[in-house]
Amino acid sequence: MEELAEIHEKIKILLDQLRNGDIYESLPELLYVLKENVDLNPAEPTPRPHDSTMALEQMHVYQEAWSDNEGEDQQLISDSDLRFFVHQLASPSAKIRDTGTFFFLGNAIQSGHLNSDQMAWLTAELINDEILLCQILEEENDGAYGRSFSVALLSILLTVDQQLAEPFISVQLKVAIVEQISLFALLEVDTRGFVPGHGWVHAFTHLANVMGTIFDRTDIPRANKLFMVACLMTNFRHLNTALTMGEIGRLVGVILKLTQKHSLYAEYFLLSLKLWRQDLVNEPFAQTRSRWQKLYIRVDFFQQILAYGPEEVPEKIWAYVQETKNYLS
Repeated sequence: MEELAEIHEKIKILLDQLRNGDIYESLPELLYVLKENVDLNPAEPTPRPHDSTMALEQMHVYQEAWSDNEGEDQQLISDSDLRFFVHQLASPSAKIRDTGTFFFLGNAIQSGHLNSDQMAWLTAELINDEILLCQILEEENDGAYGRSFSVALLSILLTVDQQLAEPFISVQLKVAIVEQISLFALLEVDTRGFVPGHGWVHAFTHLANVMGTIFDRTDIPRANKLFMVACLMTNFRHLNTALTMGEIGRLVGVILKLTQKHSLYAEYFLLSLKLWRQDLVNEPFAQTRSRWQKLYIRVDFFQQILAYGPEEVPEKIWAYVQETKNYLS
């Protein structure tokens, strides 16, 4: 975790510099160099959560109690059970992780089965390095299941927090969320969608969902949102494995919606697209699968921008994408 801590410290410095107005146009290249110096380690075995069958059985007990007492004061999940359940999100089994724990906790959050302190604790727990960034600096590994579904659950918490008269996410916790999701957007390279026998990974779709939720919040400053876009676009400039299950379209939609909120976002997004094209122009072309994949990720990304139509895309971005859409394709 030492390398991750060093990257985190550099991210905090860059984010502070952006907030203070010390950097802007130089940010993409600073992030690019940071990302370029990240070498993935060989994958280590991923620890499995304990007593998963018992956890599902206990979730079922709660669900039956809620169903029997519908319309009455609903039983809260105990603190010990909540801690027990959240670790099941790391399971490589879709039955335990997805249709089991994720559905159960998502329903509990939205239906009032957690109190404010518990939801604050859960939010902080999900963005903990050991959960959100578990094995993120390793080659393809089963830690991606837990990383991805922690992000998915975080988007629900962020949505519910805004619906409450007394939000449970503090200012300090919002800062931590921005920093951790920025790290995730910069470092995640597992592009798998559906995995036979294990269900969904879908890390980039879940990332799009949580970023969209953050971008819709008016209590998070523009610099923070801009930084998250910068981290994501830096990652895309390096990504060399396929995204084939709707992830690119979802991410493009989230960013385009943000560009409609302020010209600053549109200007930065356009800068990112231009730098991405320069990467391909300046780098000698090699006949390798990785090189071709990087090219076609860019082609797909630009095509997804065009798919939204000129009404949804800022004029300068639309013109640039139209002009360069067929480069090397």
